Amino acid sequence: MFWLAIGAAVLGMSMALKPNEPMPWLPVMLRVVTGFVVSSLVYQLFEMPRLSELPRQVRWPLMVGVAAAALAASILLLIGGGVGGPTNWTRETTLGLLVPRLIAAGLWCLIVFGLELIEDLYRAKILLAENEATAMDLELRMLKAEAAARTFELRQLQAQMNPHFLFNALNAVAASKNDPEAVESVTRDLADYLRFTLGEARTFEPLSRELQALEKYLAVQQARFGDNLVCRFSCDRAAHAVIVPPMLIQPILENALHYGAQTSSMPLRVSVTAKVADGWLEVVVANTGRWVPPDKTRSPSTGIRTLRKRLALLVDEAATVDTLIDPDLDGGWVRVVIRMPATLTQPAPAAHEPTPAAELV
Repeated sequence: MFWLAIGAAVLGMSMALKPNEPMPWLPVMLRVVTGFVVSSLVYQLFEMPRLSELPRQVRWPLMVGVAAAALAASILLLIGGGVGGPTNWTRETTLGLLVPRLIAAGLWCLIVFGLELIEDLYRAKILLAENEATAMDLELRMLKAEAAARTFELRQLQAQMNPHFLFNALNAVAASKNDPEAVESVTRDLADYLRFTLGEARTFEPLSRELQALEKYLAVQQARFGDNLVCRFSCDRAAHAVIVPPMLIQPILENALHYGAQTSSMPLRVSVTAKVADGWLEVVVANTGRWVPPDKTRSPSTGIRTLRKRLALLVDEAATVDTLIDPDLDGGWVRVVIRMPATLTQPAPAAHEPTPAAELV
C-alpha cells in the first residue's frame, strides 16, 4: 500500500508538471516494484534472530541506513541501465534523483517503526491482561482454599463442644434414675437439644433459635442441679432478631454452670442478658462464684478461646469476648461479655418464640 501510494503520487506530479507529455507508466511501475522488493528484503533481513534481538538504539539506525542505501543503489542501477530514464523535472543532478528515493525510504522506515511500537503496545496489553487473569485465578483459588480451611476449622471447633455437653447431660440423666418421669422428660429435652446442636451446620442464624434451644439445655441442667440452680434470661426483641454464629451463648453458659458449681455457694445463680445498642449486640453471661484460670498443663479451653476464634473467623476482628470479675459483689460474680456488630437482622420474633425476659428456677 505504501509503494502504491508513492507510485500514485509520482504519476500525479508527472501529470501536473508535464501535462503534455505521455505518462511514464513503465518507469513508475518498475520503481514501485523495485521499492517494494528492496524494502521487503530489508525487512526480512532485520527480522532475522540476530538482528531482531539488537537494541532499538542500534537496530533502527542500522535499518534506516541499509534501507536508504539499498533503495538508492537499486534506483541508480535502473537509471544506469537505461531503464526508465529521468524525466525533465528530475534531470538536473544525480542528487535530485536520489533525494525523493531517500525520503521514501525514510518514510517507509518510520511506518515500520510505528507498526513495531503499536505491536509492542498490543503485546504489553495482552501480557498485562494475562497476568491480571492469572492473579485473579490465584486469588480465587486462595479464597476457595481459605474458605475450605475455615469451614473445616469451624467444624472442628463445633465438634469440640459436643462431647463436653454430652458428658454433663448424661450426668443429669443419671441423677434422675430413680424417677422414670424425670428420666423421660430429661431424655426428651436432651433429644430436642441434640437436634439443634447436631443439625445441619449453618454459618449464621438468628439468636432466637439458640435461645429456644437453650430452654431445652437448661431443662436438662435443671434435672441435674435441682433447686441448686437459679437461671434468669433477659433478652430484648431486637437481640432476638440479630443474625449470629450458632452456639454463641451455649459454651459460655456451660462454663458458667461447670465452674460456678465448683466455686459458688448454693444455689448457683446464672443470668443471661442480650441487648442491642448503637448497632452492637451485647450478650452477658454471669454466674456466682470465682474465676478459675485455665490450666496450662491441660488442653486449651473449648469455651472462651474457641468462641473468640469463631467470631474472628466469621464476624469481624472487632468482635470481642471479655471476662469481668467482681469478687466483692454478693459472694463473687464472673461475667463474660460478648460484643459484636449487629449488622444482620431478621424479622421480629413471632409470638411462639421465647419471651424477651424469662426466669427459670
